[in-house]
Amino acid sequence: MKRTLIFLIVLTIFCVVFCGCDQPVDNTIEIPSPKVTAGGEAASPSDEGDDKNESPVEVSYENIAVVLDTVVDIFREPDITSERVTQAIFNQPVTILEEKDSWVKVKVVDGYTGWLRSKYIDRDCSSIMKENFTDRAVVTEKTQKVYSGAGSGVTLKDVAMGTELYIKNKKDRYYEVALPGNITGWIETTGTIKVPVGSSIPKTSAQDFLATVKKFMETPYLWGGVSAWQGLDCSGLVYICSRINGVDLPRDADMQYDFIKTGPQDTRGLKPGDLLFFSSNEDLSNVSHVGIYIGEDQFIHASQSAGKVTYGSINSDYYKKRLKGIRRIFE
Repeated sequence: MKRTLIFLIVLTIFCVVFCGCDQPVDNTIEIPSPKVTAGGEAASPSDEGDDKNESPVEVSYENIAVVLDTVVDIFREPDITSERVTQAIFNQPVTILEEKDSWVKVKVVDGYTGWLRSKYIDRDCSSIMKENFTDRAVVTEKTQKVYSGAGSGVTLKDVAMGTELYIKNKKDRYYEVALPGNITGWIETTGTIKVPVGSSIPKTSAQDFLATVKKFMETPYLWGGVSAWQGLDCSGLVYICSRINGVDLPRDADMQYDFIKTGPQDTRGLKPGDLLFFSSNEDLSNVSHVGIYIGEDQFIHASQSAGKVTYGSINSDYYKKRLKGIRRIFE
């Protein structure tokens, strides 16, 4: 009896210590930190499991491609007759989400997702691998040319404002820049700003912002457009001009209005460079249009009715009744 009692006591202690009925079982699986892609998004883990021979760089850029044309349309559906939702520009990274026949669904730098033709992208990301460069050249002119040589040679590519090209070398007044396809070209330093890799474009002033906006005068209107190459819409004008001057805004007018938190309460506090947001109706129930105030009751906007970037007046009967609010991003 005594031996039985001792046996039961020992068995009980064993179960408490080793089985741990009151101890939570650790089922946590350690997940590696996500690698950051060229577009700043966390890369999706591979569905093929661990590959010991795959380098970190290859994993990081696995679902990333670069744009091959000056400007490419991003459509709502994989059909050129569907709505153009935005555009992507040369050498810009896109995240591949889905593939369908000759189309790929992508996420663009401006946050939009949509479809583009697969022939306009290259999965070779050597031209945007930040770890291989020190600086990048950001195009600040409406359009600019990339040449095969420094000051000579043929034109390899026309590029639009906002295009970012990573610098390999400098000769006289030209940068040698990396291009898709693992080749290089040369672009004039004039008309670009040099920005360190990993750093944002420096924020400028309202005066510089307006100078950029005025470069687009008479540019054709294009729904969903973001460049002078084909045209742009009202929010595309604000988006690209603010970005070049160091302020990243959402792509659409209503999102821009909600995103910016500062600005005068009424037109008495207006300053050149302020953004004017308009509604499509007089009850001001939405935000459908945006312009940039330049002074003396005038603003610049990409007008669908005029078919181009032009001037407007806040005292006109139409716009005066539809002014939703004012926002300020530059002093």
